Amino acid sequence: QLYSELAHPHPEPRNSERNMHMSYLKEETWTIIPVSSYKIIRNCPKCGTKSLFQSTGDFRINANGKCIDIWLIYQCEKCRSTYNLTVFERISPKKLPQELYKKFQENDSSLALEIGTDREVFEKNRAVVKEESLSYMVDKKDTETPVSLQISDENHCIICIRSPHSLKIRADKFLAEQLSISRSKIKRL
Repeated sequence: QLYSELAHPHPEPRNSERNMHMSYLKEETWTIIPVSSYKIIRNCPKCGTKSLFQSTGDFRINANGKCIDIWLIYQCEKCRSTYNLTVFERISPKKLPQELYKKFQENDSSLALEIGTDREVFEKNRAVVKEESLSYMVDKKDTETPVSLQISDENHCIICIRSPHSLKIRADKFLAEQLSISRSKIKRL
């Protein structure tokens, strides 16, 4: 160890570094997890007006020769008229992994939620989603991160927000809800 210190001396700290020390900063990772699917805004043939359609969590599979079609079924909130959101169209069942095909057949709720929050599926169907219709929960995990801090800066926290489903949520509204403070205070931070 003496050799290491002689061979590789540490440079003299600068003035700004003398008032610094290594500390552990609290870090929280917040992961946004959807608990409901997006609702769709579309013309309802029975109501005769634009209505909200909600996912039933059920799939419809239709065989047509050697190909199948798979839809996620949506239902009008007012009259229960249905709309089939295309998931796969004219696909060979052999192209689907057996486990995935089985989940469609069993109306797997986690798969229905995954598809009901997949923006690409809605874009492919040209379906208009109501952005604020999605319900979600926040999974919070605490960690500590080593950082160099001014001695007076010990009450800070780093918050990392993950949205694996690319949900469109207003940052000020989300932070105000999670921190239980007003949106105006969030904007001042």
